[in-house]
Amino acid sequence: MRTGLIAQKLGMSRIFDEKGTHIPVTVLSVAGLQVTGVRTEEVDGYTAVQLGLGNKKPKNCSKSERANFAKAKVEPKAKVAEFRVPADALLEPGASLLASHFAVGQLVDVAGITIGRGFAGGMKRHNFGGLRATHGVSVSH
Repeated sequence: MRTGLIAQKLGMSRIFDEKGTHIPVTVLSVAGLQVTGVRTEEVDGYTAVQLGLGNKKPKNCSKSERANFAKAKVEPKAKVAEFRVPADALLEPGASLLASHFAVGQLVDVAGITIGRGFAGGMKRHNFGGLRATHGVSVSH
């Protein structure tokens, strides 16, 4: 079993198969993804891998976070997440993960966080055009 990944969405694109039909794809960046900690059954009561992505200034970390990153011998990370894995799938602290971590054709579960915009009107939410600004259109636009 493989562990999860943390990635940053770069955008959308498409690829073409042998028949010429296009398949929409999401482009993700996993640059700088490292193992920042390992949880074991003996010490923590469960087995998991802690991953970190993106760099963060050490002055913006708490002392305990700095100690954890120093123990793993990695730079402080902006985003940290933990993934439960079986004991035989544990990785070494400081190891880098790449997109080649997954096998070709493997299915993945994806979770994302959207950028909140609060309550938006129809023009922003659904791209409504609105009315013309001239030629007799009064205050209805």
